[in-house]
Amino acid sequence: MERLESFGLPPMFEASMMPEAGARFVSECPKGIDRETLLRLASDRGFMPTWKRLEHLGPGVFGLGLTIDGCGVPLMVRMTAGEQQEGVVCTAAEQLSLF
Repeated sequence: MERLESFGLPPMFEASMMPEAGARFVSECPKGIDRETLLRLASDRGFMPTWKRLEHLGPGVFGLGLTIDGCGVPLMVRMTAGEQQEGVVCTAAEQLSLF
């Protein structure tokens, strides 16, 4: 099963364009969660997530589209193959801020 490794932004979407709620979402997603959990967290916040493999960027890179306060936010998500981790703990330091 693939697990979250990191987030990134495409070149056409500058960090300054990221809504505060999006930056908070990224920082609160713990490294190692699976795709279903990531999408559920986004849905629970009302971000209407979309998920697409970005094959042209290599294996394990996906596009996560979020709609935050009416703004389309394109995130790049790197996933790595890994076994389920028991007791994944969510802390603010898990995911470094992009911004």
